Amino acid sequence: MICSYCGTEVLDDSCSFCGATLNIKRPKLKEFVVLEDVEKPFNELGCFHTYDLLVLLRLVRKERTKAYDLMLTFKKAAKSPQIDEVIVKLFRRSNFLSLLCKRLSKIHV
Repeated sequence: MICSYCGTEVLDDSCSFCGATLNIKRPKLKEFVVLEDVEKPFNELGCFHTYDLLVLLRLVRKERTKAYDLMLTFKKAAKSPQIDEVIVKLFRRSNFLSLLCKRLSKIHV
């Protein structure tokens, strides 16, 4: 048997070079990974293939970047003299986006 981690020839159930156990089931690649997989417990994520975890990490980082950019946009808008005080107060609340959509829907162009 050949160790799947280091490639050495092994006669036992564990590699004598790197110490990896060879009789455990290895994770298989998933067809697709979605952002909701982040909410899974650690035990389930441990069964994911390394590539799937890297894809999931990329998705989480992309989502974090979007949230950060949106936060910066609202902070810049709050400093602008054209934004009224009501919107600035709404920004500080947790349900800001839903309230902003309601307020913007009342404005007629």
